[in-house]
Amino acid sequence: MSLGHRLRQYRKVKNMSQEELADYLGYKSFTTIQKWEKDQAVPPIHILERLSRLFEISIGDLLAEANNRRKVPIVGVVAGGLPITAIENWIGEYEVDLPDLHNDYFYLRVVGDSMINARIFPGDDLFVRKQSSVNNGDIGVVLIDQEATVKRILFRGNNIILKPENEKYEPMIFTPQDIESKKLQILGKVLHNRINF
Repeated sequence: MSLGHRLRQYRKVKNMSQEELADYLGYKSFTTIQKWEKDQAVPPIHILERLSRLFEISIGDLLAEANNRRKVPIVGVVAGGLPITAIENWIGEYEVDLPDLHNDYFYLRVVGDSMINARIFPGDDLFVRKQSSVNNGDIGVVLIDQEATVKRILFRGNNIILKPENEKYEPMIFTPQDIESKKLQILGKVLHNRINF
């Protein structure tokens, strides 16, 4: 949970409006409070001290809630080419700032070159948010008959198209019958990749 979310939560516990909190802190307008709660700005330290007294918590506790740094495991490899057998195998971990703490995240190491035009190269580690659906055009990790691959996912009618980002490879088209028979399953959305030289 971000600092802004915590500030809003504590303000509501005190049953204060943004206008009342702004007035309490000596601000002429509530827009400053609005910016803090939207994580568009951070209160200065002297204001954090006043907020901690108002909310009856320490500054450390207030800021600790905004610390989303966690260790995220590299759980195995994924094909940036033809699907490969999905083996969950711990390779290592990275300490990263998570976008939020309500979802599961993991890294997968890429083998294959089917996504090089999307700047995903063999040896890169993909940062993936675990989710069972994605938006049209997202890059995702897909399981096909227990084999994992990373592709751009397109939805055309009832079909799912897994599109590579390399002219050497053809898109894979799955009808509803294929989806069921091959047990096609979306494992997550790729958020970014970590380049390994």
